[in-house]
Amino acid sequence: MNTSVTTPNAELAKSCLPETSGRHIEIYLDHNATTPVLPCAAEAVMHHMQTCFGNPSSSHSTGIKAKVELEATRQLARQVIGASSGQIVFTSGATEGIQTSIVSALSDAKRRGLGGPETLLLYGATEHKAVPESLKHWNAVLQLNATVQAIPVDQHGILDLKALELLLPKAAMVCTMAANNETGVKQDLLALEQLIRRVNKDVRWMVDCVQALGKMSLDIANTSIDYAPFSGHKLYAPKGIGFLYVRQGSPYQPFIAGGGQEGGLRSGTENLPGIAALHAIFSELLKSTDSVFQNEATLWRFRAQLLAALRELYPDLVLNSDEPYIVPTTINFAVPGFYSKDIMDLFDAAGIRVSSGSACSSKVPTSFVLDAMGLEPWRSQGAIRMSFGPATTQTQIDQACAALHRLTPVVRQCCLVLSDVLSTDTDQCCGVTQLKHEDMCSYLLVCEQSRQAVIIDPVAPLANRLANLVQGQGLTLLAVLDTHQHQDHQSARADLLALLKPEAAADDNLGWPSSQSEINCGQYRLEQLATPGHSSDSRSLLLWRGEQLLGAFVGDLLLPGGCGRLDLPDADANAFVQSLLALKQRIADDTVLLSSHDYAQRFFTTWNIACAEQPLLAQLLAAQLPTQHWLDEINKQSCQLAQSAQYQCGIVEVNLSDAKAIVESQQLDLFLAKYPDCLVVDVREGYEQSAGQLGPYIPATTKVVHVPLSRICWSLMQQELYASQRLLLVCRSGNRSLLAAKILNRAGFAEVYNLKGGIALLC
Repeated sequence: MNTSVTTPNAELAKSCLPETSGRHIEIYLDHNATTPVLPCAAEAVMHHMQTCFGNPSSSHSTGIKAKVELEATRQLARQVIGASSGQIVFTSGATEGIQTSIVSALSDAKRRGLGGPETLLLYGATEHKAVPESLKHWNAVLQLNATVQAIPVDQHGILDLKALELLLPKAAMVCTMAANNETGVKQDLLALEQLIRRVNKDVRWMVDCVQALGKMSLDIANTSIDYAPFSGHKLYAPKGIGFLYVRQGSPYQPFIAGGGQEGGLRSGTENLPGIAALHAIFSELLKSTDSVFQNEATLWRFRAQLLAALRELYPDLVLNSDEPYIVPTTINFAVPGFYSKDIMDLFDAAGIRVSSGSACSSKVPTSFVLDAMGLEPWRSQGAIRMSFGPATTQTQIDQACAALHRLTPVVRQCCLVLSDVLSTDTDQCCGVTQLKHEDMCSYLLVCEQSRQAVIIDPVAPLANRLANLVQGQGLTLLAVLDTHQHQDHQSARADLLALLKPEAAADDNLGWPSSQSEINCGQYRLEQLATPGHSSDSRSLLLWRGEQLLGAFVGDLLLPGGCGRLDLPDADANAFVQSLLALKQRIADDTVLLSSHDYAQRFFTTWNIACAEQPLLAQLLAAQLPTQHWLDEINKQSCQLAQSAQYQCGIVEVNLSDAKAIVESQQLDLFLAKYPDCLVVDVREGYEQSAGQLGPYIPATTKVVHVPLSRICWSLMQQELYASQRLLLVCRSGNRSLLAAKILNRAGFAEVYNLKGGIALLC
């Protein structure tokens, strides 16, 4: 389907991306999270669901056949992991295996009289959260009251053996990993074996082998590992099946009691279809020739091929883990200046599925694994995990690399990376673009006609992005301005001045040229208005186009949902009130006001909205409230804020309600047929729109406009959207469009709908 789309990037998207009936081929590179089911495994599942469906506990012929399959798979499991002795217990997956191991070890510790703070329960600092959380849970339930402690790792993610040696004498249990799920880092099990048994031969040792199966050799029998959990769905089996290795003689406490299945080790009727899938997979793993599983050399070659395509896309890419410390199927990387969500959104729009720790939140999440490795915060916040499986084919790798190659012109045209070729697409950031890092806001003002720009309130984490936009589009930077000296963070103004060398001389400490009363940026001009109070140097910047006031950058004077603090050094409460009154006289009630902070994900405010959200402020501005009364209330709130330290620079009431107008994905066609006048608003960023257009998913007659979330305030300033319009907001997952719906509801838009689940549910 073709769609009427208003977008500056439409031609770019058309030229860069393949024609696949309008939709992308899905490139799945998130195998460490889960894998597709192999055809042979799926066939085995169906066969045992429909034909060999017997209960292994039944004594008749059908049950006997099921029992034979069960035991045959158990023997194959032994061969795959190199366990000639010990128990193989089929489970629902790795989480159950981890729980069973921990319950067994801790129950044994209690029987031996261990416990109390002096007893240690150790786990690797980069372990899957299932391990430390299970340790804490069962430590409390069993009232062992031991100390749960992490074993530190080095910058490569390798366990610190010297630290472990000091902790081992007091340890009742040690939990480590064979290979890490985020980084692919593999531990030296032989070195661990030698250390653990030399220092504490009685400690119980569990090794999480979930990410090791099919990727590294295992010889469990020649180790003293007590427990080793495995998961089926990480190696092409269905979800809901796994197995646990238990060393001969190691203590065991059944986690599930009942009918006595699995020799009394795990009750409940066995998941025979899932076990049959494991049988098929184990058979493939054990083949000497013609197996669907690749050898290690081939997997390393696949990794090198993917990495080369990634480096072409992002030349500044930094690997968070690398040879020789990893299994070949995982690439964990970060790109300076980008959060993981930015890259994941771009990849997802292009049909490339990868993993990150990001979520739609006002806070930028970090990777606890990379934090434990001591890597820089930007690498943790920007981490992307690209993972393939041991059954991945050359064709699939070629398709993945081709998809990455097709993104290269997109990231250059959208100035996500610097290129030798300047972008001429100034429409993507003309006017005002709002960039956010956690609760901090930076702004880029661009005149598309003169190709001039001004940066306002730059924060360090956004400096690279701002510089790329200015340099990538060949803009003339006139000034880098701050609205005040920020007390909660370091301004990036000095760094940007040194890098970009703006035309105007910065004569004061906020970047304003003292020789100019205004800064003219093509058709726009900025006028400064002194608004002290939050700080003595605070000023607001009024944005004009001709004689039309478009908006104002108000720093921390007025915040979306609140106002700036008055208990900080250099604050002046009386001056603050006078500044509010002075700004009120210059600004219309519906003029968009842009702040340096946005603690409530509201993006902007106006006098009308501010007065509705803050009744005392409304009374103050209407001269219906004594100034001192208002100040007393603000000081009271500031004292409470100082105790909680929730918001550093302002007082905000967070009470946004969920948007109620929801359109389910399966109702989309009916909704658009019912409301043919509805305007579909794509709130994804320009690079996402270029990488994957909305057209294939909606009727051809539907009118679509692109209003990225970073430019929704500019759209309101421009009056490109009208409160009387019926709007359907769309993004990748439904989260950003829901946020945009709240923003527009707050601005007085009544007929605003959100596509629940976003484009992801239309694919």
